Amino acid sequence: MAAIAVAPRFVSPPPAVNPLPATLSLREAVSQVSDSSRNLLGLMALTNAAERDLSSGSSETTLDGVISKSVLRSLLGALHYRDLRTLRHSRRVALLAVGLASHLGWEGRHLRVLEVAALLHDVGKIGVPDNVLYKPGKLGVDEIELMDLHHGIGINVLQACRVDPEVLRIVDQAHRAYDAKESTERLIRDVHIGARILAVADAYESLCTEQVYRVAKPHEEIMNLLTAESGKQFDGNVVNSLARWVQQDGLPFAAQTTDLHNTSRHREFVSLEEDAEAMALCQIFSYLYMLESLYDGFHVVDSERRFVVWGRGAERLFGRPASSVLGQEWCADFFDMSPPAPVAGSEAQELSSLENAIACGKSVVFQRTFQKADRPAIQLELQTVPLIDAQGRLHGVAEIFSNLSRNSKAPEFKQLKLKASRDALTSVANRGELEIQLKLLADQFQENPDDPFCVIFADADHFKRVNDTYGHQVGDQVLIDLAKHLCEETYSGEIVGRYGGEEFLVLCPSTELEQAVRRADRLRTSLQNAKIGGTERLKITCSFGVSQMEPGDTIEMVLRRADQALYAAKEGGRDRTCSMASVQVHAEDSEASRPKKEKIPFEFTGSFLAVLGSEMVVHKLAGFVKDHEALIVDVTRERVVLRLRGSGLLSYFGSSPDRQGIEVELLMEGVGRATGQDRMCIDVRMSPFGWFRDATCFAERARNVMMELKQHFFAE
Repeated sequence: MAAIAVAPRFVSPPPAVNPLPATLSLREAVSQVSDSSRNLLGLMALTNAAERDLSSGSSETTLDGVISKSVLRSLLGALHYRDLRTLRHSRRVALLAVGLASHLGWEGRHLRVLEVAALLHDVGKIGVPDNVLYKPGKLGVDEIELMDLHHGIGINVLQACRVDPEVLRIVDQAHRAYDAKESTERLIRDVHIGARILAVADAYESLCTEQVYRVAKPHEEIMNLLTAESGKQFDGNVVNSLARWVQQDGLPFAAQTTDLHNTSRHREFVSLEEDAEAMALCQIFSYLYMLESLYDGFHVVDSERRFVVWGRGAERLFGRPASSVLGQEWCADFFDMSPPAPVAGSEAQELSSLENAIACGKSVVFQRTFQKADRPAIQLELQTVPLIDAQGRLHGVAEIFSNLSRNSKAPEFKQLKLKASRDALTSVANRGELEIQLKLLADQFQENPDDPFCVIFADADHFKRVNDTYGHQVGDQVLIDLAKHLCEETYSGEIVGRYGGEEFLVLCPSTELEQAVRRADRLRTSLQNAKIGGTERLKITCSFGVSQMEPGDTIEMVLRRADQALYAAKEGGRDRTCSMASVQVHAEDSEASRPKKEKIPFEFTGSFLAVLGSEMVVHKLAGFVKDHEALIVDVTRERVVLRLRGSGLLSYFGSSPDRQGIEVELLMEGVGRATGQDRMCIDVRMSPFGWFRDATCFAERARNVMMELKQHFFAE
């Protein structure tokens, strides 16, 4: 891999600045200059190398004009040096994305653009520190914030590398279009089709590869997950095309089984020169992380004063997207700011901040007032850094902004704010943050009742037994792993938080009850193969309760129903999913208000409201009879009597449920209409048959049968 050389374009430099050199390697750019500008100077080396190759128009130096070949080799070489697993992931995502696009009829340069975007979509991870990137446990507050920056950092470097604007758009949208915070504001149809393909390919490859926190999933399960999120996180047409492509050509990566599950970080031997260049790039990425973390925004212009980098912070600060700024020429009135006010006693000058920095050949600091038409004026501190090499040659200028109108201790403020919204143990949202998000969802529902949301309660089964058997350290690890698992298995903008103890809450925007029940049951079944607690002998299950926000509900009401559903799941034997609608609560309240009869020890009575019409009763009963191999004793229009036999020679109530015989009488009291659906109230009476001896065992058996009846008749 050859070291990158640059041939910067000439400008008329001030007297203190020497003419530009003919070449400057990336390694020289980073190592020869002692101040903080050395890393940005290295970024300019990438820019000039890319311009040199792209301007030649030769197929030997560029990939269809999409990116410079030498720059691409340098970036992939640095990724290989930094994290071999991420490089393997990026290559497989590129194979999958290009194969899927080809199946959809893409060809030529469009395929090349998508391939480059897929290869470089995670390039920002080059700058993530080892202690964060390879950390086996949960990430801390600062670590989470740092990790979240990697997509924006990658975009900054790709901007400087002069990659095709369509590549920038695909990489940017593949990440940001499905961000939980933005999912309500952006629709899939507004996203570049290449970004939709990349999002599906990225998710598929991640799910089919073994991770630290879970085993690899089979193709069928992955497709079920992608299909379940079609129309929300993923484009349904792309997911369906992937299914057809696999059916036609076979499973992706079928010949790469060994490499697919290879989690080794050991890289192949490369030359010392390549290592030095990779290390230089890692320094550049690390410096960009520092800029994004400590300051409110920055940009870089080249020697011709054209914008080559426009950071995410600058986008937020000035309200201008990078696509409208990159390539434009810097001018003094570009930012609509007041004239410069020098800091620390500097003499006032009529020159702009950029011209001032170039004229004196060193960094200068000004305070400026920025005013947008629809916002209050803000005070900015502007640090302008000329990018000058060891020979005094100018290659560009960087400008770094700090917002002085807010708390001066911004990093500490952001840290405290993040800590205030995160659970200290699991790093998911805490109860306070959940209440804030619930209030936002409830307000949105009041404005648009046709867009409901659901809440899912998840509770670890027999958690006290885990603490008692394995100790509280393992118990804490179980909660950490459960939180991580829930986050990794949710894909549609859900908000996962710890409600308290071993209980978690998942908020599902724009989701109806039936969808939420399927989602909760998928979370439940996904735990079967999950690595929870770090102990092979430990198998963790969860019970789930689901409810939907309905007209007239308060937040307390929807939470209470979800909690009641969770209680029903626990009572029904745990490791199951139950839901609760308001009509069911009314039915149970009605039952509770009836005059109480004296209870017979070996008799169980109850009722529920079935969500079906009378014509469906026969089908539901037939399914129940078949599943339980029940004996039909008596059938009339309004009464059915069944017997569920015990498996022993003599049916008696011992400790094993399958040995407990029970007689079930169902009384149908008619059909009513409610909210556009049929409802039927069904009274249930159960009693044992055969030899029995334990009223407690009978009561437990009856409750279990009651729960199974409800599951058959409720259709959720």
